[in-house]
Amino acid sequence: MIGIDELAYQSRLRQWPPLGKFLIAVSLLIVALTTDSFIVPLITMGIGLGLLSYSTGLRFPRIISLVILNSLAIILIGCLVIAFLTRGGGEVASFDLLGLRLSIERDGLDLATLVMLRALAGISVMLAFITSTPVPHFAMALRQLHVPKEILELTVLTYRYSFLLLEQLETMTVAASCRLGFRGLRTSIRTTSRVAVGLFSRSLDMAERSQVALNCRNYKGDFPVFRPPRRLTWPWVAGPVGLAALIYIGNILLETSWKLTW
Repeated sequence: MIGIDELAYQSRLRQWPPLGKFLIAVSLLIVALTTDSFIVPLITMGIGLGLLSYSTGLRFPRIISLVILNSLAIILIGCLVIAFLTRGGGEVASFDLLGLRLSIERDGLDLATLVMLRALAGISVMLAFITSTPVPHFAMALRQLHVPKEILELTVLTYRYSFLLLEQLETMTVAASCRLGFRGLRTSIRTTSRVAVGLFSRSLDMAERSQVALNCRNYKGDFPVFRPPRRLTWPWVAGPVGLAALIYIGNILLETSWKLTW
């Protein structure tokens, strides 16, 4: 299974300016969160899914697919809670569950639907950005915004070496499972604590060895990229802002026309 980093390097949108893609994501998120209409989150979600489909062909690593499904389940449960707890507007539906009388009212249904659409829009837009922008490219692009060099260095180092820690964690977990280390609650707690301590000690050793390796490669705080990403230009600033303004104004005009019609 390909990783998220490899997925970003294979994306069709990789040649777009990283800051331009970031502005698109932020603009769409802002306009989706600042309106109370159902149409704007739907439009934002459609744009995000379109970019995501073009970028990756909707092919995700298994771990990313599991994270997405988990997020969707959390969103669904949260929206159900909102629908049941929010009152006002008249009852829409009611039923009995284990002796409890549950009902959904109009305001709760509207609020839950709006929250769900906003959450789905945010997931689609941010996935389109993440799966098309390698972290080193985004860190290099942030130099155009005069972000301190130390912050960019820490970002790239944390991103790169987090995968090594995850690999170590997986190896230690598999080894513990082969020794029946997770059999029973008490044994699982003891094994988990030992794995955490071992991972911490290994991370310190890894940091020392990684620093030696970087010094041997004449590391000066920069991570050279063979093909640097494109720089942000004014059309890439005006485009996302104009798209968000167009969606916002179009929503206002549509709501006004509906009010005049009714």
